[in-house]
Amino acid sequence: MSNHNYFEPIYTPAVAANKLGVSTHTLRLYEAEGLIIPYRTDTGRRLYSDLELDKVKNIREMIQVYGNNFEGIRRMLALAPCWKIRGCERDQWLNCSNNETRIRPCWATSEKCKLQMVPCRECQVYQKLISIDDINHIINM
Repeated sequence: MSNHNYFEPIYTPAVAANKLGVSTHTLRLYEAEGLIIPYRTDTGRRLYSDLELDKVKNIREMIQVYGNNFEGIRRMLALAPCWKIRGCERDQWLNCSNNETRIRPCWATSEKCKLQMVPCRECQVYQKLISIDDINHIINM
């Protein structure tokens, strides 16, 4: 059993890439595509937690097993009703600017959540949407 928090950013890009069997370029690409949010130190250095490692594993599965592309993955993530995860009233969600397009998950949009109380990386929505099963479970709640 690990002695660190699942959300604690402890892996450098090189270590994370090595643990995942991918290149650091792949990690940067997933970040640029809005699929993961690595922690940034005060100097701008990226660090990854076990959460991001699990997200990358699941993104790779969505691509390799299910044949999804980045756009398809973003749209699947956007289907999950963030208002259910955050416990917002449905009225708040219906008036949210992120509800207008719903083609990207809320953390990957230029319009940030009006109710945002924490950075996106620390938000329940980002932290709970890891796999296709997570998305399906939340949609069907």
